[in-house]
Amino acid sequence: MPKKMTYFEMYTTSLFSTVLQLITDIYLEFKFHLYWYFSPEVDNETLWFVFWIYPAVNIIFLNFYPIGTSLLRKQLIYILGWSTFAIAYEWTAVQTGIFQYNGWKLWYSMLIYPLLYILLFINWSIIKKLHRLAI
Repeated sequence: MPKKMTYFEMYTTSLFSTVLQLITDIYLEFKFHLYWYFSPEVDNETLWFVFWIYPAVNIIFLNFYPIGTSLLRKQLIYILGWSTFAIAYEWTAVQTGIFQYNGWKLWYSMLIYPLLYILLFINWSIIKKLHRLAI
């Protein structure tokens, strides 16, 4: 994959997405028991998703993000495409038993994924600006 991101950007955006995922899971999974991975208990298998799969998806999403002010329509289509991918991935995870719902609904995720992808992009933009200021 040709890299449009620096290692610093990949590292910091991965940290951001991992912390966001862990905070979300603390509340939605462990406090409210709305969903879980594999089992309702803390398990090692979940760590593969939190520390490997999610950061990798984050980097791929941002690396190919269509940057440019004249590309607003293209950016919207890009975010909706990735949101559709995430919904399909989540649905498959539920069907295979990797991910379990206990009050959570797939349509909640349909509302949240576009917002999460926008948040990832905003965070990346802030990181790039802060890094330029620090140099």
